[in-house]
Amino acid sequence: MHMKSTKIEATIQSILQKLHTMFPLLAAIIEQLHHKGAHVLLVGGAVRDGFLNRVTKDYDIEVHGIAAAELETVLKQFGPVSMVGKSFGVFKLHGMPLDWSLPRTDSAGRKPQVTIDPHMSYQQAFARRDLTINAMGIDLVTQELVDPFNGLHDLEKKILRAPDAALFEQDPLRFFRVMQFIGRFAMEPDEQLNKICKQMDISAVSTERIHAEFEKLFLQADQPSLGIRWINNIGRTCSNVRY
Repeated sequence: MHMKSTKIEATIQSILQKLHTMFPLLAAIIEQLHHKGAHVLLVGGAVRDGFLNRVTKDYDIEVHGIAAAELETVLKQFGPVSMVGKSFGVFKLHGMPLDWSLPRTDSAGRKPQVTIDPHMSYQQAFARRDLTINAMGIDLVTQELVDPFNGLHDLEKKILRAPDAALFEQDPLRFFRVMQFIGRFAMEPDEQLNKICKQMDISAVSTERIHAEFEKLFLQADQPSLGIRWINNIGRTCSNVRY
C-alpha cells in the first residue's frame, strides 16, 4: 500500500526539522534565494534516508531558477564560499557541510562535459541521478515532495530502478552503487536494471572508486552478502570484478 499523504507530510516535517536544527542559517538563505525567484530543494540521500528513518550525512541542496553568479552572491552574504568546481555549478558555504548545486546535464565518459541549466525541469534534472530512490526532492519553501520517477513507491516496495536507462549506462561506477545499495537497504533491482548491469562495461572504473563502494557495502550494509550474491546472480562473478 502506498504511503498515505498524511504520513508523507509528517515525514517531510521531521526531515526539515532535523535539517534546520543542524543548519540554523538555512532558513535565512532559503528566504534570500526565494526572494530572487529561485526554487530550493533538498535532494538525494537526505530525502531517501529520511523516509527510511535512517541517519544521513548526505545533505545536498539543488537550486533552480537562478544563475551560478546569483547563487554565489547570495551565499557570500552568509560567509566565505568555495567552489567545488565552477563548471559543475557546485558551491560550499564554509561552516555548513552541504553542497549547493545547480541543475546540470553531463555527457558520457570519464571526463564529462557539463552543461548548467538553471531553468531545467525537475524531471530533466532528476533523470541524471542513478536510481529513482535518489531522484526525489523536497521543496524547502512549499515543503512538498518532488518525485517525478515514483522513487517513494520504489523505496516502499524495495525496488531499485533507473530513472533513465540510457543515462544510467553512461556511468559504469553505478554498477557498484547498485551493489552496495542492495546490501545496505536489502532492495532488489528491477529486470531492466539487472539487464543493464549484466551488460555494462565496468573495466574503466578506477580501483580506488571501486574500493570506496565496497567499503560502503562492508561498513554500512546490514547484509553485505546480498550485494556479493547479486554480482554472482547476474553472471558477473566476483572474479571478473576488480576490487
